[in-house]
Amino acid sequence: MKSVLLASFLFLLAEFSFAEELTNYTITSDSQINTLEGDFEAKGNVVIKSNSGNFEAYSDKLSFDKDDKSLKLIGNVYVKNLESEGIAIEETSGDELTIFTETGLFEFKSQNKNRVTTKIKF
Repeated sequence: MKSVLLASFLFLLAEFSFAEELTNYTITSDSQINTLEGDFEAKGNVVIKSNSGNFEAYSDKLSFDKDDKSLKLIGNVYVKNLESEGIAIEETSGDELTIFTETGLFEFKSQNKNRVTTKIKF
C-alpha cells in the first residue's frame, strides 16, 4: 500500500505560466520542487506541454529561474513545435535548451561533441 501511495506522489502535475506569456504549461516529472523565491525545478522523465498549443518538450531536468526569466531543460532534450520570433521549429534535440521567457528567444547547446539537430520552417 505504501508503494502505491509513494508512486502516485512521484508523478506530480503542475500548472505553470511563464512571464508575460499567457500560455499555461503542464509539467510532469518524477519529482518537483519550488522555492520561496519563485524558482521551480523538475527532475526525472520531465515532460512539458502547452495547454493551448502543440508545444512539447522532454528532458532529464527542467529548471525555471525567476530572476533570469529563463526556463532551462537539461539532458536528453527533445522539443516539438517551438515558435520564436517568426521561426517555427518542428522538432529539435540536443543536450541543453534555455528559453528566455520574457523575450521568447532560445539557445540550444550540445556537449561531449554531440550536435544539435533541428528541423525548422522560416
